[in-house]
Amino acid sequence: MNYTDIITAKNGSLIPACGATRFHSTYDPEREGERFAASFAEGNSFFVVLGVCGGYHLAALARRFPRATILAIEETDDDIAFLSRLPTVQVLLQNPHVIMTTAERLSDVLPHHFLPAEHTSLQITALRAWELAFPAQTAAIKATLHETLAAISADFSVQSHFGGIWQRNILLNLRLAARQRPAMLTFPTEKTAAIIAAGPTLDQTWQTLAQERDGYYIIATDTGYRALLRHGIASDAVICVDAQMTSHAHFLDLAPQTLFVFGLDANPALVRHVAARHRVLFVQTGHPLATFADGGTDTFAPISAGSGTVTVAATALAVQAGFTNIQLFGADFAYTQGKAYARGTYLDDLYHAASGRLNTAEQQFDRLLFRTELRPMSGGFVTTALLESYKNSLKTMLNTNNFQKNADNRYVRQGNFHAKPLAVRPFDYGVFARSYRQSLQETVAGGINRTTGAFVTLLPYIAWLKTHQNQQDFESLVRLAYTKTWEFV
Repeated sequence: MNYTDIITAKNGSLIPACGATRFHSTYDPEREGERFAASFAEGNSFFVVLGVCGGYHLAALARRFPRATILAIEETDDDIAFLSRLPTVQVLLQNPHVIMTTAERLSDVLPHHFLPAEHTSLQITALRAWELAFPAQTAAIKATLHETLAAISADFSVQSHFGGIWQRNILLNLRLAARQRPAMLTFPTEKTAAIIAAGPTLDQTWQTLAQERDGYYIIATDTGYRALLRHGIASDAVICVDAQMTSHAHFLDLAPQTLFVFGLDANPALVRHVAARHRVLFVQTGHPLATFADGGTDTFAPISAGSGTVTVAATALAVQAGFTNIQLFGADFAYTQGKAYARGTYLDDLYHAASGRLNTAEQQFDRLLFRTELRPMSGGFVTTALLESYKNSLKTMLNTNNFQKNADNRYVRQGNFHAKPLAVRPFDYGVFARSYRQSLQETVAGGINRTTGAFVTLLPYIAWLKTHQNQQDFESLVRLAYTKTWEFV
């Protein structure tokens, strides 16, 4: 714990201390707090403050910015418990606009409270005495803030682009799910799960799959599925989490023995096309509306898509199914030999069909290759910041599930794991619709109620609306999202 004493200032206020360090004025901490709050311009809507201490600076911020959210950070729960003995801190703990958290929980708490669609500004600051007393903690917290805010920014950017289509797709796919016949699914977990991405090295490694086909259960990404079919290899399962119409191009040919797995936010026209011929398995990949629809029943298995890549989702499906050996094919997260993808993907057909003397297929692939800054790697490979983030997401997911890479380039699970059975489960759309409508109404009854289950389901859609509609007021955006969602339920 960082604090050792509570002492009394000249005006009678209580202030915390750490040895000889006093974290507020020993004469008038309230006035000092007012000066702290006065240093910020009007209009701030979210503050991250390093140091709760006696809370005088936080109380002044809350008075000057009554509608702003204040996230105050201490190193440990013991520190917060110690400071909670102070009257000013006790009052702050009752303020719904003030959140106190620890450095360890910061990366989970900040995304829950800082909503770019609502908060038009974010101010990071620190109580000067706290910053000077704990420089190592300050540096670590600022590094966590940098990483977390970068992830929030990237997530908001994706939501701004796809939030509208996700909302529509999920509601349409839930109707399709209600028509699915229930079935338990079994997997030969004694085999190695081969995860098929569509990176350039798949052109060389697919032959291993052909030669040792019986030893693998092949789980393909949507792009990798088509590339394998061109080599005469039908995948045992394929997963698609793409919301866009482009995903149709991956499934022009359907192998009869393949299990088709779709995220609930996948393109519903594609899902209907496949479901007319095959049983499909719906999974949820983190969208709050899909989570609400599942309601904790495991109707839709939770499958991680990491930072948004289908390769992570395919690997997560293997983990969820109970495979203890996983081998990756074409998961390069890089480009090589001037190629972005293996041969046989839909881009081959698309670019060669559009190829001409003034716009060759090679030029089109080059435009794809150089659309973002390239980073050189060993072996003639190049990568990008986005591809690196995908690679890191995959590593994190495998490490979290206790997989380690062995000498044969296979990932082997260390220790026991009890996989939940994967199944096509019955889903009652009518029950969901009644529950969701009621929660939606509770969200907008009177003011905006942030505690309902439906509120969080609207946030990705609100991000899209903020970008595509001429409306910036958050309450108006919530009500617009409510109205448009209601039309689909």
